Amino acid sequence: MYGTSKQSLRKDNILEDDHTDSAATPLAYTQLYAADAMYRVRVWRTIDARTQQNARYFYNKSIDGEDDKRLINIILRAIKEDSVQAFSNVDDRFTTPITFDEAVAGFGGGVDTVAKYDMEGNIAGYQVRARDVAPDSIYKFRLKEEWIFNKRDGKTYVRILGIAPLASYTSSDGYTMENSEHAVFWVYYPDLRKVLVRNNITNPLNISGYVTWEEVFENRLFESTIQKSSLDAENGFNNTPLKADQAEIIQKQLNNLSSKGWIKK
Repeated sequence: MYGTSKQSLRKDNILEDDHTDSAATPLAYTQLYAADAMYRVRVWRTIDARTQQNARYFYNKSIDGEDDKRLINIILRAIKEDSVQAFSNVDDRFTTPITFDEAVAGFGGGVDTVAKYDMEGNIAGYQVRARDVAPDSIYKFRLKEEWIFNKRDGKTYVRILGIAPLASYTSSDGYTMENSEHAVFWVYYPDLRKVLVRNNITNPLNISGYVTWEEVFENRLFESTIQKSSLDAENGFNNTPLKADQAEIIQKQLNNLSSKGWIKK
């Protein structure tokens, strides 16, 4: 599931270089300060990878058909290799770290008991680990973000704070429980940026080029639906998730805040 594949023992392409930059780092964000923030809006939105706009990125595979560039695989591989910390879904404030096995177990795939062997090939014990989940079954993601108008430079900034894969609870007989969609775990997006910037996918708008996963998020190349926001109460909305027309009203308000001569970034 995590996009790992056996390494070729020969140069398996005709190019003289590799488009992957293993030393790439994200561009530093502009520092923002509370005294300069004329408004702040917190937004939670959902990305559905199955839409036409999103599918070309979220179901993007390598030229060999490998799944190693799928977003869910990149996230899980980063957690497994300890470059990114996963956090429990008890809240979305990144308060409770969890292990890789705990993160994967959250998908509801169950566990496998695997034998551990000593140097002589004898069983030395058993290890219980979370069972792999098919990447095609993970097609929704939750984003937590903040919109800030910075009076110091007169710009509106949109910053993603967290990202979570979504799943629904399933009964033992395979029945998906209604209205049970939830975040499986959270990762802190600024931590994940360091991984996303080093993972390229084929640019669906230019088949001879590439785009990094960080560019997909920073350039807002995805479409999404707002689930809730800090503007809900003043609009008289008290339900989560928001209805489609309510979500549209919130998005229009955000767009209006960003279009009054200010630059969204």
